[in-house]
Amino acid sequence: MNRIREFCTKHYYLLTSVLMFMSFPSYDVWFLKAFPFFAWIALAPVFIYVRDKKPREVYLSAFLAGLLGNFLAYEWIGNFGAAVTGGYAVILGFLMPSLSVFFALKIFAAEMIARRFEKLRPLVFPAVWLFVDWIQTIGFLAYPLPNWAYSQYPFTPFIQMASLTGIMGITFVIVLVNYLLAELVRAGGLRAAPVRGILRMKEARLLGIALAFVAAMTAYGAAVMALNTGAGKSGLRVAMVQSCISPWENWSENRFSYLAELKRYTGKAMGDRPDLVIWSESATLETISYDYEQGMLNEFDQEVLALARQNERPLLTGEIGVVEDYSDIILRRYPQNNAVLINAGGEVVGSYAKIHLVPFGEWFPYEKWLGFVKRITESMGGSSFVPGDKPKVFEVGGRKFGVLICYEGISQRLCRTYRAMGAEYFVNITNDGWTDTFRGHMQHFSASKFRAVENGIWYLRAGNTGYTAFIDPYGRIRKSIPILKKGFLVDEIDFSLNHRTLYALIGDLFLYLAMAFVIALAGIMVFEKVRSSAVKK
Repeated sequence: MNRIREFCTKHYYLLTSVLMFMSFPSYDVWFLKAFPFFAWIALAPVFIYVRDKKPREVYLSAFLAGLLGNFLAYEWIGNFGAAVTGGYAVILGFLMPSLSVFFALKIFAAEMIARRFEKLRPLVFPAVWLFVDWIQTIGFLAYPLPNWAYSQYPFTPFIQMASLTGIMGITFVIVLVNYLLAELVRAGGLRAAPVRGILRMKEARLLGIALAFVAAMTAYGAAVMALNTGAGKSGLRVAMVQSCISPWENWSENRFSYLAELKRYTGKAMGDRPDLVIWSESATLETISYDYEQGMLNEFDQEVLALARQNERPLLTGEIGVVEDYSDIILRRYPQNNAVLINAGGEVVGSYAKIHLVPFGEWFPYEKWLGFVKRITESMGGSSFVPGDKPKVFEVGGRKFGVLICYEGISQRLCRTYRAMGAEYFVNITNDGWTDTFRGHMQHFSASKFRAVENGIWYLRAGNTGYTAFIDPYGRIRKSIPILKKGFLVDEIDFSLNHRTLYALIGDLFLYLAMAFVIALAGIMVFEKVRSSAVKK
């Protein structure tokens, strides 16, 4: 017992790891539903620990806290390779250290800069955090899923702030509160008595101001939501089908039975007279648009087109696209992860190729050097798609929409681009069935509400196994189907709720200001070091 107590005393920063797990949806049980609260305190232990430590220990403790915390929170990602011996370990062995390097970098860089600018400490930590979050959204290996703000998706009134600053503003506030709480604890605020003594502390006053801001933003959000409940005007009726198929189980052999399920639920949805039918990302793993263009439709393609024609309703579904390469003497064809729109006459009217592919799961940006990784992930069911090169807006019933395929729902910049192109709602088709967990489905879904709030338009999410939902422009879930349950959903998009947001107008200006702040401080430090070296010479 003494050894355990001694370990906890020396390594209390690992409490952050446990609180990280508790800060995001994990299991569908009542006592874990308070995860939005824990996100406001989870970082405090590691912030307290690194305050006076040597640089090496700052980085090491932050890395270890991140390694354990990321494993507890995102271990479900390993399920992608669970069907292959060793696949689970391979994925986590690569992903967890990568995420932890970024986590440690945030804390290490913030602490090092803050030691030079002590008075700016409360601003340095959240600003650096945003800078590194931005780094995680760029390049071939971008993986921005672990964003701290996503923990707040059930806190709908507060996340209305995203319409002003985007998701980064919310992350800034959460990290700021964590840091100010850490400073209060470190100053002995929790041991101070009476309450009047705590209130006299500078750390307590700063934390109080931050919490007052959170309360004010929450009140603002609640008022905005109360004033915008919808005019009840008729808009566009949309049906979404959640068929819970398993496309990896011998697609060629089972595809017609899968299609029969889709047709059955679509037929039931026709009773509600929808204007548009949406199937999920993996509903039809066929080259429908390519076959249509080439005039060589197979039996499966023909059945899908015939269904749209018989129902006299447009159909949006996932498919496998084909891109042809004529650069060599030999014609080469490469697959893409596509969405295809079929009109009410059973004609293919457009397709969109997914731009933001999941690194190593859907494509291999460094295949030349990491060929062995490609072979391993392909054995787990990974794909080797060619990314699309531009967003595309579709139109049904005079209303424009942008398609997001699976992971693209995390990309705030792509969504803002769609909004600028005139999109009046988003359609996110996805397949999260491989996660087979509540946390996998809900952690992926959490980004959806933010995209709706940021852009002030509807967000329709059609998942193979869930979470299928209609989300209004204020982030309210209007209708949904539980995960892993077969069924369909029909609802009407009330476009009177659509509105222009400051974020849609100015984009990530808040993020860029935070980055400029960090660059300025880092520049001063570099200048001083150079000048000091010159003086010594």
